[in-house]
This record gives sequence, structure tokens and C-alpha cells, in this order.
Amino acid sequence: MMRHAKSLKTVRSLTFAAAASMAIPAVLGAGALVVGGSMLTACADENDPKTWVKRLDDPAQRGAAVKRLQQFFEDSLSNAKKDANDPKVKALLDDIVEPLTKQYTGGTVADEKTRKDLIKFLADTNDPRTAPALAKALKDYEPKKSDDDVRYAAQATKNMANAGKLSDQALIDALWECFAKFRASQTNSINLVTELHDAVLAVKHPSYGPKAVEKLAGPVDPKSPESMRDQVQFWQMTAIQLIGELKLGSAAKPLVTVLLTPTKGDLRATTRTALLKMPKEAEAQLLAAMKGTDPDLAKLAASFPEKAHVAILSETLAYISRNGGRDAIVEALAAADSDQNRTILAMNLIHFPNDAKIEEAFMGAYAKIAPDAGIPLMGGGNGRSILIQASSHFYDPKLVDWILKEKNAAKGDHAEEVTAGALDAAVKLMKADQVKQVGIVVGQLTGPATEKEKFNAGSKVLEKCKEDAACYVKVLDEPIPSSPETAKFAHVKATWMAAAFGNDGTRKELLGKIDKIKDPSVRLAMAEAIDHLGPKGDVAAADQLDKMVEADKSSGNKALLQADDAVAKVSLKLRSRATQ
Repeated sequence: MMRHAKSLKTVRSLTFAAAASMAIPAVLGAGALVVGGSMLTACADENDPKTWVKRLDDPAQRGAAVKRLQQFFEDSLSNAKKDANDPKVKALLDDIVEPLTKQYTGGTVADEKTRKDLIKFLADTNDPRTAPALAKALKDYEPKKSDDDVRYAAQATKNMANAGKLSDQALIDALWECFAKFRASQTNSINLVTELHDAVLAVKHPSYGPKAVEKLAGPVDPKSPESMRDQVQFWQMTAIQLIGELKLGSAAKPLVTVLLTPTKGDLRATTRTALLKMPKEAEAQLLAAMKGTDPDLAKLAASFPEKAHVAILSETLAYISRNGGRDAIVEALAAADSDQNRTILAMNLIHFPNDAKIEEAFMGAYAKIAPDAGIPLMGGGNGRSILIQASSHFYDPKLVDWILKEKNAAKGDHAEEVTAGALDAAVKLMKADQVKQVGIVVGQLTGPATEKEKFNAGSKVLEKCKEDAACYVKVLDEPIPSSPETAKFAHVKATWMAAAFGNDGTRKELLGKIDKIKDPSVRLAMAEAIDHLGPKGDVAAADQLDKMVEADKSSGNKALLQADDAVAKVSLKLRSRATQ
């Protein structure tokens, strides 16, 4: 009986507890729900990402949830040794990426800090499924309000493009939309400007081409820092680089228009590089501008004083290095009526495969230039000094007699400039049987002089190899001294002689060694020798040089990267010649 009473009491207690629990919400209202929610949360698995995914919908817990999910991701990636393709990393992303993306695209994240944390986290995943969030960040850009969102979104878009994972057209379109309205002058973040620029170039979607051409029509006010920063340094420079990457031949005329627009002078180097990537179309437009056969371009050309447009156009034609450009420059040189144009036109001849016609035109122009002529477009340097030094790039030892003759004939205030250029060229070009002749002139220098040290280093190499191109190539296997600077001239001299006495086989040997040479001055000399020995061009060699230049970008060696700029131009020349 007592046992029955005890059981009955227990049942009643449970029944009362159940009834009480049902009554609590009615009596206590929302407060009881919070308590109940806390009780449920306490029972959840805090180490399960799905637990935190559920909390994203609660504004009070959203910030903490984003942080915790980010920690899950970072820990998972760390455990996988940064391998984003690790199964555990991928499984985690499968659980969290889409819910996180929906949080951003839904526009419910009112807290600015949480919003920035969220878009940064999504960007760090480099997951294509984040595309809707990245697109929203780009489309919703507001200056100085969402700079960080755009920076993270642009960085992720760039990374996905470089990894071949970008296919979302909405994101591709959003990137351009943001770029087109973004004004670099309205932000203090160089990182933001850089990421947006880099993202556009990484994506380089064909749909960007016509839009980039439209950007080139923007007017520039050189007196306005904002105009220069927005139009020149950001929009138009990026657009020109993009056109070059796309090899958009239809943009050749707009690019030549930029070349001939005085207010866009800061864009000429970038424009020239873009034109080199579309040699056939570029050459046609450059020739039309140079000969005045295109009315639009002729009008622009006429605005330049002293026909300076000829010098600007000829430089790009020279780097394209095709027969049509060569003939046009030789023709223009014969008709040139200013020392500036004579100097620059003649200087540009060194970029073409050498022949007797080119050397004759070069020396003829030199003779017409006034001994004291300064060339404004070349930093005010003496015209004759510039040309006599450049003559070494013909790789013709027969020019040594002419060089020394002109050096001895130089008089007046500019004789010293001519002497410096002449001795630099003579020491590079001299053969073994010319050492005595050049040595006499070098010996006339008083006091310490780099020319003496270079002459001594060059003489030793000549004594060793005479006219054996293969011997000169082997010299490049020897260690390159780091100092003094003149000590490495033996290697530079070796490349000059390899080019002077070599053939296509020599060129291939130099190609096989250039990647191993990290000294900037020697690598530059090798690239120029390869250029000289490749008159017909070589696409495979161009590909090899491009691959080397790309690999060097991560080196951080500024001097090497500067030399690689010339290597890249040699690559473009070889490619251009091979396709004419």
C-alpha cells in the first residue's frame, strides 16, 4: 500500500512538472523562451560547424558565429598543410560556404564589422560558390564606405581567375561594373586600387575588350591631380594593359590615338607594349599615322611641334621589328629635317635585323646631326653621343674604325660625351686584331676610368676565344663577380662576341643558359644577343623567355625584373618577326 502511494506520488509529481512546464510560456512569456533557448543551446555540440551555421540567423549570435566558423576553416586548412583540396577542408566548406554566402547576399547583416569579417572570410575561401556574395560587394561599392568589401572581393575574384575557377558571369560583369565607376582619387587605399586593377587583368574576359576601348576616349586634364589619377593612372592604363592581354587587334587605332594625344604622354610606354602584342594590326595603323594616310591620325600628328610624332611612332614600329616598319623608318630618316628626328629615327634602326642598308642609313644620319645637338625627347643628351654608343647593337666589328674616327674628330664642349659613347661601343665591338688600336685610344684617358677596366677585361676574353662563338658561350658558365661592377664586363663582352661571330646554333645555346644567369647586366646582354641572332623570329624561343620572365616575378629582385623588361620586349620582337 505504501509502495502504491509512493508510485502515485511520483506520477503526480511528473504530471505536475509537465503541466508546469507547459504553463510557463503563458505566464512568463518571451523570457521563458530565452531560457528555453539557452537550455537548448547548452545541449548543442559547440565543436560542430553546423551548430554555428544555425546561429547565423540570430543577429545576437551572428558575429560570434562568423568568427567561430572562420576559426574552423583556418584550423582545418592548417591541419591540411594549406591544401585547400584536402577532403576535410572541402567537407567543411560544403557545410558552411552557401549559408555564409546567403547571409551576405541577403543584406541582413547590419553590423559593419560583422559584414566586413564575413566578406573577408568568404574571400579567403576562394570558393566559386561565394560568387554571389563577391558580386554583391562589387556592385554595391560606395566610396569610403565599402572599400574593404571591394578589396576582399576583387582579391578573391583574381585568385579564382588565376586558378581557372572563375565561370560566374554575374561576378565577371560585377567586377567590370565596379571598375568602371571606381575612382582611384576617392580612396587612400593603394591596396584597394591594386587589387581591383589586378583582378580586371586576371579575369580579362572577352566582354571587357570593347568596354576597355571605350575607356580610352576619356579626356585628361593634366592640371587636375584627380583627372590624372583616375583617367591616366587607373582607368586608361588598366584598359590599355587589358587590351594588350586580350590581343585585341580592333583596338590598334584607338591605341595609336592614345600615342598621339599629348595629354596622355604618361601612357605611351604602356600603349607601346600593348601594340607590340598585336604586331600586324598595330603596324598597319602606325604606318597610316606616320605616312598621313589616315585623316584622324594625321590630324593628331599635325599637333606635334617639329614633327615629333614621327619619333614617337617610329619607336613602336622599331619594337615591332617587321620589314614594313623598317622601310618606313629608313624612308622617314632620309626626309628628316631636324636633329631630334634624325637621332631618334636612326636610334630605332638598332631594333631591326642588321644589314648594310640599315648601317648606311644610320651613319648617314649621324653625319647630318650637328655636333652640339641636344635631343629633348632623349633627356637632352647629345645626339651624336647617343648614336655612336648605340652603334654597338649592330654587333659589327667593322664599325670600330668608324667609331674611333668619329671620336677623334669630336671637338668642343660635347667631345667628352662623344668620347664616352664611342669607347663604350668600341670596347664591346673590338675583335682580337683591333685590341691594340682601341687600346691606344683608351690609354689616352687620364686617371681612373671604367673604360680602362672594361678594356682590360674584354681583352682577356678576346685573347682566350678569338673568333670562336662557342668559346664565348662557355665563358658564361664561369662565375660572375659581384663587384666591382666592371668585373662582370668579361661576361658582357662574351655575349657581344657570341652575337658577332655566332649563328642560329649560338642563339639556341644562349637560350639554354639565360635562365641560369641572374646578374641583370649579363642577362640583358644575353637577351640582346638572342635578339640579334634571331632575324626571322622564333615563337618557341619567345615562349621560353616569357616563361622565365613570369617565373622571376616572385623573386623580388628589382634589378633582375628591370632586365626582364627588356627580355620581354625581345620575346615580343621574336614573336612579331616570326608571324610576318
